Formats: sequence, structure tokens, C-alpha cells
Amino acid sequence: MIEADNDLSNAPRAMVCMQSTLAPLDGCGLLDDVTVQSLVGRRFACHIPEFGVKATVSHDVVKGITYDCNLHCGQNKIARIAMKHRAAHGVETLFGNRLTAIEQDGHGVVATADTPTGEMKFRTKYLIGADGARSAVRKLMNIEFEGHTWAERFVATNVYYPFEKLGYEASNFVLDPNHGRVVVAIDNDGLWRVTYAESSALPEETSMERLEERFRHFVPEGVKYDLLTARPYNIHQRAAATLRKGRVLLVGDAAHATNSTGGMGLTTGIWDTCILSDILPAVISGEESDTILDRYFDERRRVFWDISSPNASQNKRMMEEADPVKRKQDMETVKAGSEDPVGQKMMMLFPFRVIGDTLRADSRWKNTDPTPRAGLDLEERAGQIA
Repeated sequence: MIEADNDLSNAPRAMVCMQSTLAPLDGCGLLDDVTVQSLVGRRFACHIPEFGVKATVSHDVVKGITYDCNLHCGQNKIARIAMKHRAAHGVETLFGNRLTAIEQDGHGVVATADTPTGEMKFRTKYLIGADGARSAVRKLMNIEFEGHTWAERFVATNVYYPFEKLGYEASNFVLDPNHGRVVVAIDNDGLWRVTYAESSALPEETSMERLEERFRHFVPEGVKYDLLTARPYNIHQRAAATLRKGRVLLVGDAAHATNSTGGMGLTTGIWDTCILSDILPAVISGEESDTILDRYFDERRRVFWDISSPNASQNKRMMEEADPVKRKQDMETVKAGSEDPVGQKMMMLFPFRVIGDTLRADSRWKNTDPTPRAGLDLEERAGQIA
């Protein structure tokens, strides 16, 4: 694996693994190590200050169906755990290697990189771009990133403050037209993630100057909080026009990027890699024709555009909704869902929809989705909350 940066990033990124993410972590042997470094989240709440509503759902509703919790573990921690496991399987990670060119023929791919010791070429049968929304692989392959960028940017902050004393659960959406936000506990030491939106017309370089004013609406006035780190970032609903170009394949944010409201980016990206890691060895060994890679491209784009992106967009809309009529409708929807046992289960299990078609009859992942065994059909459900 080659990586342009000199180390793994510690910037605020994805940090909640939902049940549908715990399944592949478990299947790949990472779950125990991740659990040790995680805060265990067992409740989710939607707060609607305008109506004095706090609608809470417990993960107990899926006990006996699937994992009865989320694990709150920063993406940087999971990456380091994955590196440890990769090394045990003989995978080498080369930092400070910036990809500059890709060439391919009918037998393999040659990747050229600038390295600390000069230019180096790597030859491989297939190349996988897992290099984020700004993917160098996607750009070098001239693959269009279709979709749109929102008029808002998100600001992700890691802050020490006892938000549980304000009535927050481990995971929270706050639906507010002016101060909507996501508030999530990061660890057991009092660190929390608060993510909010601001207009992207405002200068990004001065976003930290506006942070103190925004936090006046998040914590009681005059009360001290300790900001550890903050990062503004643009948000997108985009997908690569193709996830396969010959022997070059895309996964994760390199393949598709969504706003982070609801955690569908991490969840979908992990399932990209799970599906691809099942089919690509079968192609290399000759068990499958390489046409299955085209089916991978079609199915993962379908999952993104039909499930992941609409759900994340709906979550973002509800968090920021300005129309008072729609805000009241959202409030009634949230309350009804939190009071309906079947609706609660569907909400917790909805992210399993991003598994999609596992593509192979003997796929190791084919029975991972627990909803059929639970007698639930999520095909008509539009999103996690509604």
C-alpha cells in the first residue's frame, strides 16, 4: 500500500461504527481490537429544541438480531488497528509515496510514485484507489466525479465538555434551522464530536474565528469547554462515473462522497472493500470472469445513489430545515418512529441496506444482513429516520 502522507491523519473524521460496520470488522478479525479502544454507544436521540422534543431509540431493540450497540472509535484508531493486522499478513505500507502516473495493459498495472528516494514504479495485477474524495487514482484515470457540492461546508470539532449533563445520549442529531448539529461522544474520557454547518461563501481560513460564536448556542453561556481540534471541510453528493477502468478499481470516498450526517460514507465505503475483497481474488484465481468487476461497478453505484446518498441528504435536510410546516412534519415523524417498536428496529437496521448484492453465490458476506431473518423488509423504507 502506498500513501502520500507521512503518517495516518488525526484530523476529525468518521468515528461511529454502526452494526452494519461491526459485521465486517468481526468477519475480518478486527472487532476485538476495535472494541477495546471504543466507547460503547447504546442510545441515539433526535433533539428538536423548537418543540421541546427529545426522541430516543435504544439499541436494545435489535438485541438477538444483530449487535446491540454502536462502537465509537475514530477512523484514525481503526486505521492503525488495520495496519497492525495488515502487517501480520505481510502487507507493507509505504508512507511518503505520492502517486504520479498510472499505466496499464492486458496483464497488469504500473503505478509511478514520487518517493523519499526518488521515482519508483510498482507493478501489480490490479490497482485499487482507496485514496479519498480527492482521489489521485480517480483523477489520473480521468474518471468524472458526478454529482454536486453543497452550498454549505461542515465544521467538525473535537471538544472536551460534559454534553451528557445537557441531556445528550452517545449519538445525537439536533434539528434546528439555525444551529442544527451532530453531537457524538468519541471516547470514555469526555471527548465529544460536534459537527455543524456554515455557508461555504464564508472564508474557510477564518472558520475558527467564528467557532466561539457558534459554540455559544451549543453550551451554556460562560461555561468553559476545551477545544482539542477542528476541521472545516466541503461536503458532496458525488460518485465516480465508473468504479472500474480496466484493471484500476475505486472504493470508499474515492468512489463516492456523501455528507457525513448519519455515517453512511464510512459504512458504504467499508462494504465496497468487503465486496471487492471477495470477488477480486476469485477473478485473479480464474474462478470468476472479470465481468463480475463490471457488476461490482454497477451495484456499488446503485447502492450509493439509491440508498446512501438519499439517506444522508434527508438527514442533512431535517437537521437544517427552515420551513416551519416541514419542521413540524419532521417532528411528528421523529416522535412516531421513536414510539413504534418496529420502526425503531428498522431505523437501527437500515444501514445494512448498503451491503447490496454480494455478487457471488458463495460470498462470505451473503448472509450478513439480519433483516430477512428478523422478518423485516426495508426495501420501501426511504432512510434511517423516516
